[in-house]
Amino acid sequence: MQPDLSVNYTPGLSVVIATLGGDCLELTIKSILSGTKIPEEILICIPSGYEDSVSYLKSGKVIIIVTDKMGQVNQRTTGFQKASYDFVLQLDDDIILEKDTIKSLTEMLLQLGPGNAIGPLYYDSQTQKCIHKIPTGTAGFFKNNFDCIFCAAPWGIRKMGKVTSIGINYGIDDLYCTTNPVKTEWLPGGCVLSYHKDLILQAFFPFEGKAYCEDIYHSYYRSIAKIKSWVNTEVKVFIEEPKPAFEITTVKKVISIRRFYLKLTHGPQWRLYPYEFFCIIRSRMNDFFGKRKDEYGY
Repeated sequence: MQPDLSVNYTPGLSVVIATLGGDCLELTIKSILSGTKIPEEILICIPSGYEDSVSYLKSGKVIIIVTDKMGQVNQRTTGFQKASYDFVLQLDDDIILEKDTIKSLTEMLLQLGPGNAIGPLYYDSQTQKCIHKIPTGTAGFFKNNFDCIFCAAPWGIRKMGKVTSIGINYGIDDLYCTTNPVKTEWLPGGCVLSYHKDLILQAFFPFEGKAYCEDIYHSYYRSIAKIKSWVNTEVKVFIEEPKPAFEITTVKKVISIRRFYLKLTHGPQWRLYPYEFFCIIRSRMNDFFGKRKDEYGY
């Protein structure tokens, strides 16, 4: 599946969506089909037993792929293997695209050529503001100190697009984008466009349940394959901004996933301990004050 990179080459496009049949999926598909570039196929990858919840979406372009295994990464990988076209867009089932999102990403990836992957900027669907903000002022001063001391991150805007030595990742803030595209060390998994030949097809995420941190794993394996990551700073997608995970069971799971990532990348295990301690204390405090609010109304 080698693309013809002549002037008139127009790549075919497969969209791969891993889902359990979420409430937003239909809106996501509608936003795809109302764009200025329509994909040749949309592969809805859903585990066996859940397919009835999405059967009504099946159409000429929308194909239901029933997967043997549950899990976002497993389902998506199955979709990658089934994709038929030169370009493949991985998309979460709660992402809303603008009219020119796919067209703009495709045009820029064509310019970059094989060996590259590209994503958009992410905006909150309620506030319409960029999700990956770099705080300023007093709040920014304390946040930067925390990021430097506990997360091994650079100071200020130099952390944009970085993955630190302990696997903490930072997105791109639209206020500080002076070039386009911006090279980055990772891409959020919600919307990534790649050449078919550059897809990572191995089972790289050895955890069950919700795939916390899978995008830094995916980005790591892309980097090992010498695939560069970019953000098109003129392209927006919209999503409900994720809330911080405070539940202790979730915190412990995320910690175990990060610790395995450090074994994989030979990162400094000792540097993760202070960050883990902070996350556990924050979880305990949130649990305590949350119960007090439920009991006493404050």
